[in-house]
Amino acid sequence: MKKPKFGFTLIELLVSIAIFAVLSALGWKIFDYLVKVKDRNAQHEAALSELQESYQQIQRDLLQAMPLIATEREQIQPALILNRQKLSFSKVGVTDPLKQGLSPYERVEYVYHAADKVLYRLKYPYLTLSSQVQPQSSVLLKDVENYQIVVLKPEELEQWPDRKATVSAEQNEQQASTLHKGIKIKMTVKGVEYEWIFSLLNTDFLQTSASQPNVP
Repeated sequence: MKKPKFGFTLIELLVSIAIFAVLSALGWKIFDYLVKVKDRNAQHEAALSELQESYQQIQRDLLQAMPLIATEREQIQPALILNRQKLSFSKVGVTDPLKQGLSPYERVEYVYHAADKVLYRLKYPYLTLSSQVQPQSSVLLKDVENYQIVVLKPEELEQWPDRKATVSAEQNEQQASTLHKGIKIKMTVKGVEYEWIFSLLNTDFLQTSASQPNVP
């Protein structure tokens, strides 16, 4: 008596191969989807981290802003200047643990280059500015498609001091040592709109004594 032979028929083999091919294709699509999601999440986290670092840097700078006038080529520069979307201001906060004679005051500028879509931060080591001292430049934020910055008085001002208004010498001196209430930045980064509002410290009590500090 012959023993029965067990095995796959050709049809069964073809069906098995087809099922395996379908499952493999589905598995690859799922794997590819998970990889793309992981990459998008990594890009989103990197962009969010860059935004957070930029926000925190601006917040630190503005919290240390002080009503201290600067000088450039023997011309008095107000404590805070906003002109053509460029913000300049005086700040404190520099430490000198190694006793190198560093000034505790700095001059910081935020400059937007529309062609490069980059917001730069320029830092001068003194309040006495000259062509011989080059600022330390760093990228504050990239991929900035639109950018607008205003001073909050609390009303919004696109320029400060107001060069068009006719003011007395006393009012001009007061403007030079005024910081106002805050700064508002509106921008579009990678198609997403953001609005940041930063408060400035109440330094009204310093305005009567604000003057150019002695710096090297």
